[in-house]
Amino acid sequence: MSGFRTIGASSILCLLCFGCTRVPQANDNGVDCLINSKIDKHVEWYQGCPDDQINSAIQCLLENELTPEAAIQIALLKNPKVQSIFEELGIAHADLVEAGLLSNPDFSVEVRYPYKKNLVTNIEYLVTATFLDIFLIPLRTRLAAAEFEQAKRRVTNEILDLAFEVRQTYYELLGEQQKLKYIRPIVELTSIHGEIASRQKIIGNVNRLDFQQVQARFLEAKLEIAKEQTTIIRLSEKLNRLLGLSEEICLILPEIPQDIDYEGYDICALESIALAERMDLQEARFEVIRLRRMLGLKDWWTYTNLKAGVAGERDPDRLNLVGFGLSGEIPIFNFGQAARMRIFAQLRQAQDRYETLEIRILSEVREAHKLLMSDLGMINDYRIRIIPLQNEIINSSEELYNVMGLGIDRLIENKRQELEANRNYFEILKDYWVARVQLDKALGGYLFRLLSKDGCIEGAIE
Repeated sequence: MSGFRTIGASSILCLLCFGCTRVPQANDNGVDCLINSKIDKHVEWYQGCPDDQINSAIQCLLENELTPEAAIQIALLKNPKVQSIFEELGIAHADLVEAGLLSNPDFSVEVRYPYKKNLVTNIEYLVTATFLDIFLIPLRTRLAAAEFEQAKRRVTNEILDLAFEVRQTYYELLGEQQKLKYIRPIVELTSIHGEIASRQKIIGNVNRLDFQQVQARFLEAKLEIAKEQTTIIRLSEKLNRLLGLSEEICLILPEIPQDIDYEGYDICALESIALAERMDLQEARFEVIRLRRMLGLKDWWTYTNLKAGVAGERDPDRLNLVGFGLSGEIPIFNFGQAARMRIFAQLRQAQDRYETLEIRILSEVREAHKLLMSDLGMINDYRIRIIPLQNEIINSSEELYNVMGLGIDRLIENKRQELEANRNYFEILKDYWVARVQLDKALGGYLFRLLSKDGCIEGAIE
């Protein structure tokens, strides 16, 4: 009886010790360092509420003119989606901790009551623990480590995607606002032209067809303003959502920048940077590593479920017997053959997905590069030829108008064409900046940041 009490007390003590073990607090494990090395921004995993200092910094950024870099920083600090993404890291960290824990011991007790009064109650007990943990824990830990590295790259990639989406939306909004500044004068010109045509119609100096065409241009210009305002509303609300702003805030935005920071780069060098830096490609690589490590957990001996422990009995004659006990399964029918087939299929699938992602990444880099070069050519044409030519046309038109060599209709039409040229120029400039964001996204970070960055943390290599 004393032996049974000792074993029972020891088992309870072990359960209490394991149950009271405190799981260490998870951290970002270098995600902030990775983000900083790629886009020169900081990200925080609060695991609670952000402190007042961060809230004050966000408020200060919102009160000043919003730059694209400030918009990205606000989104990374304020958007709750970032914290939701970070929790994937917490889940992976919990799996890593659990992989290194021993399995809980099993116990069983059988009580048999005697049919004679002079005999005591018969008690049999068995306390066992998984013997295979000695060999499985290292394998489970290596698997969980690969899954953690995969989760870290997935978290980093999703945060980077958010940053690039903020930057692209920012430039799209700037471009649409800039276009609106040129559409309004066009409407004013068509309105003036319409008033002139109305007066000319009264005195019979314009035919009905010309008058109708002037009115149609005016109505179309008004509708174009309404359409542009709708686009601006949609982009403004999207930017507010991406920044994590729950209330509508009037953002102070500058004009779209006209300084060009990309004049072309060797496409092979760009492709090499993308293959080395893209987080989704690294995540796919760790998926292959994870499946390879999973194979070690599906060997035949893992299906024995072998357990060892202490067995005891107190028989009806008050005799206590203590020894050892073994239990397990005989892997005759299921020895992991189906599980290994499944993993091999998943492994081939993961390798195919990796190659598919490589092809897509290289295509995205080439596409962004070609679009940028095409936009650069059009921007240079507008700057060097089209816009100067339109200015010369306006100057010549005003000179002729002053000497009555040109009618008011032609003067207004030439001015409208000048405004249209400027609007088209800013449309192409917007396309350039959107393509510029797409190139950075295809590379996995800011181009010039990646060219000059120092090494950061590296995951497991297999």
